Amino acid sequence: MITSRSVRTRLTAAVLTALAATACSSGAEQDGGDRSAPPAKEQREVPGVGKVEDKDSTSDLVLPIDAYDVSTDRIVQTGQALNLLTKQCLSRFGLQRKELPPATATQGSAHARRYGTPASLGDAQKYGFHMAQQDPRALTADQMVRQPVAVIEVSRGIKEGSGEPLTTYNGAKVPEGGCSGEAQRKLGNGKDERVGHAETAAAIKARSFEIAKNDPRVIAAEQKWAACMAGKGYGAYKTPFDAIGDKKWSAPKATSEEIETAAASWTCGKEANVVGTWVAVETVYQKDQIDKNAEALTQEQKALEDNAKRINEIIAAAGAQ
Repeated sequence: MITSRSVRTRLTAAVLTALAATACSSGAEQDGGDRSAPPAKEQREVPGVGKVEDKDSTSDLVLPIDAYDVSTDRIVQTGQALNLLTKQCLSRFGLQRKELPPATATQGSAHARRYGTPASLGDAQKYGFHMAQQDPRALTADQMVRQPVAVIEVSRGIKEGSGEPLTTYNGAKVPEGGCSGEAQRKLGNGKDERVGHAETAAAIKARSFEIAKNDPRVIAAEQKWAACMAGKGYGAYKTPFDAIGDKKWSAPKATSEEIETAAASWTCGKEANVVGTWVAVETVYQKDQIDKNAEALTQEQKALEDNAKRINEIIAAAGAQ
């Protein structure tokens, strides 16, 4: 089973890592992990959380910070542009990459698995804890494309095995950072920066998860989930992330045991209102941070708009060739 720190993060990895022409073509995290004790100043509740609405599905989940972050469509388009620029660079060295699986935007919410439980009961009963099969993040090892060593080295600007910089190939100078580095700079209008990324928005989104994870209301909801799961015979799991991250679910497709466990996880999540509680806490925290970081978020939006223009121009130019 493939898990990811967030569905959105997985899509970024699946598109952008692949387009850098590393050893394999598919991206290869579900939020969660050990609930270690946070700093003392974070051990109190997020203030201002009122009534917690019941919510059992994340299929359509939208968080406040999403309005300032990069859309999944734009992530895919950024990847397409980087792919085109990298291919153009490789062609100067007489190299051609094997075709990669086409990347497409996902259906539904980018946060579908953000809280560990399946996005819906239907997903649990069909896919278990696996990604939906039409999802580009669902690629398994047997679906990956192994690129020739020369393509990998020139794309990265690094020699395979030794990790030493590759400065020339067949007598021609390799760009700093390889062809993928050159593609990034061209997309960034000459700047050596991460294109198509909203740093402040991404930081708020990640931080809100960590803050909510340690909020007493979220902890209580997960404890209710664990008690429900124990009542169904799944007492080994303490949080939904323990269940979704069980190494037993490593087969290419969900087993009947996995499907039963995933359905139980969703059912207990509904009973404990895990999703509704997480969303309520994260929403309040994100709105507060949006207000406090308004100027930085506005500047990022401007930068994203400028990036979008260059991305569209690159894709349009390639289509006209």
